[in-house]
Amino acid sequence: MNIQAEKAIIIEQFRQVNDVNLIHAIKNMLDYALKKEKEHFDIPEAHQKLVMERFDKVMKDPDRLLDWDEAKKTLKT
Repeated sequence: MNIQAEKAIIIEQFRQVNDVNLIHAIKNMLDYALKKEKEHFDIPEAHQKLVMERFDKVMKDPDRLLDWDEAKKTLKT
């Protein structure tokens, strides 16, 4: 079953609930989940810009990148 079908089933079940405490509990859980998702995907604009600048440099000159095995040798153990 895909996620959209599961959501549809949950929404239909929720429509049948009349317990105000259960409704409040579910709302609190959804509020918490939405807040966590937003925190997870909120990337500051300055960070996005930095990554895009680095990506542009690589696209203009792909030879500037090191092979992973070569890069590992330069790292401290």
